[in-house]
Amino acid sequence: MTRSRLVVTASFAVVSLGIAVALGALVLDPARAAVGPMPGEGLALPAGTRFVVGVDVARFTASPMYQKHAKKADVTPEAFAELEEKTGLRPDRDIDQILIAGAPPSANGPERGVVLVFGRFDRYKISRAIETEAGEGEKKKDVSWKTVEGFTVYLFGEGKGKPGALSFLDDDTLVLGPLASVEEVIANRNGSRKGLAENAELVRLLGTVKPGSTFWMVGDQTLLSRMPSNVPSPMGGGQMTLPALQSLVVTGDLDPEIAMHVTGEARDEAAARQLADVVRGLTALIQLQGGQNPALQSLATAFSVNQEGAKVHLNARLPYELLDQLKALGEKRKATSESADKTE
Repeated sequence: MTRSRLVVTASFAVVSLGIAVALGALVLDPARAAVGPMPGEGLALPAGTRFVVGVDVARFTASPMYQKHAKKADVTPEAFAELEEKTGLRPDRDIDQILIAGAPPSANGPERGVVLVFGRFDRYKISRAIETEAGEGEKKKDVSWKTVEGFTVYLFGEGKGKPGALSFLDDDTLVLGPLASVEEVIANRNGSRKGLAENAELVRLLGTVKPGSTFWMVGDQTLLSRMPSNVPSPMGGGQMTLPALQSLVVTGDLDPEIAMHVTGEARDEAAARQLADVVRGLTALIQLQGGQNPALQSLATAFSVNQEGAKVHLNARLPYELLDQLKALGEKRKATSESADKTE
């Protein structure tokens, strides 16, 4: 065999091996494959989840909104000093992403929800801090722990009957929420149950969200069934019936301005057209009421609506300067109203 043919054959073998390994990883460990913006570990969420919210903490803490309000609330590295000393954790540095998942309350139970937090954790230090917090004697607090399918689960408020719980799924992921939800996530993580992969509709919606947003949300019709079906007509004349939405997808960024894209899917094209007309009517009403006020005029033009079959797309771009103007306008109107009340 010539040297050139040997190189080609060896290269082909390496590439083939790489493809085989990649396919094997997907087939044998599908939970590791990301779904849209959601890390693969998110597939351990309960199958009954009806909405998922994601926050990219690094992007959020770097945004002008966070920087502005963090200073007002004294959310600084110094403010995290005590937490870091006890647990080794500084949220703005060590947490990468947060997933919040849940479902509306059912007829037989309370509202359900669970949170997954991804980052870098000192498991030993955090565990010791929790166990120390339990205390002894008169200082003893309602904190305990138990083992569930090989995972240590910390319980808070067990004596009240509905304890909250926290557990590490691995060195980079922790789960917290009601005990039943945490136990379900652990079972899904271990393969005892299939988890969110069974929820084909929500997985489909997650796949439509492009990674890279500061925050995002997907929800199915079960969640949206709690939305009001009637709203005041934007042009007056009584109530308007809103068409039922089948799903909702939201993505947003906070730098250099607040930018949001909302996609609502109606049952058909006619319902989507009706919904788009309602939104256009609301923006037109804002523009009419704005008169000569530049802030309200800018607010009306910050929104755009378009329809694509059964889907309605709403885009919003809100500069921080506009939000400051609207806040000042609201404070001015409140002061004028209070002054008028005093003179009566």
